[in-house]
Formats: sequence, structure tokens, C-alpha cells
Amino acid sequence: MTRKVWQGIFGVLLGVSLMLPLQGCVGLLAAGAGAAAGAGAVSYLEGEMKTTYAASFDRAWNASMGALRDANLYVTDTQKDATRGTIKARRSDDTPVTLALEQAGPNTTAVKVRVGTFGDEEASRVIHNRIATRLGVAAG
Repeated sequence: MTRKVWQGIFGVLLGVSLMLPLQGCVGLLAAGAGAAAGAGAVSYLEGEMKTTYAASFDRAWNASMGALRDANLYVTDTQKDATRGTIKARRSDDTPVTLALEQAGPNTTAVKVRVGTFGDEEASRVIHNRIATRLGVAAG
């Protein structure tokens, strides 16, 4: 190939790689889909990781509270009704952690996790893995 062709290919690859961080992690959706196999669909968008679990709302709530305890997070506030709830916690470094749970159907609950102001995908994944373990589903 000629030098101009190689420069063109390099330019396209460089442009694409620079645009990926600006895509709101949508590109990670497919990669993250296997993050909690058996737990349902997983997505990471705009700083929140959402997983849908095959579990009743109350069971998912209890698993979420237990997962936070397992991770040594301090729960600062909870709000809960029959079909939705929010758990606010803090890590030892004072980073805020928020879990939002919502009944998505019979025996199905969606759980969103946000760590920090802008989100932390890896820390969110760790919390979801702990929830999945407490619910007895495979986590990846």
C-alpha cells in the first residue's frame, strides 16, 4: 500500500479512537452485556450501571442492602415504597453511592448503581456482582 493509504487508515483509526470516550459508553453496552450473565440485561450509560434481576422487589432490595454491607459501605439514607426505592451510601473515602431499584414486572427488578458524581463503571460492576451473588445468580 502507498504511504497516503496508510496515512488515511491511521487518520480514521485515530479519529474513531478519540470519539469513543465521547459516546457516553454506549460502545461498552455490548461488552458489558455479559457482566452479570444470568442476572438479565446490563447497560452502562451516563454514569449508571443498570441490571435487571429475576427477583421480586423485596428480594432485590435485601440483596442490595446486603451487598453494600459486604462492600463496607455506610448507608446514609433509604426511601422505599412497594415498587421502587433508593439507597444512598458512602464509601470510606466519602464517595457517594446511589442505588435506585424499581419493580420491572412480576418477580423482576431493575437496579441502577451510580458510584461518584460522574459514575465509576468498575465500582458499579463490583456492587452488581455482589447483588447477583446474594440473589444466587451467576455474575461475570
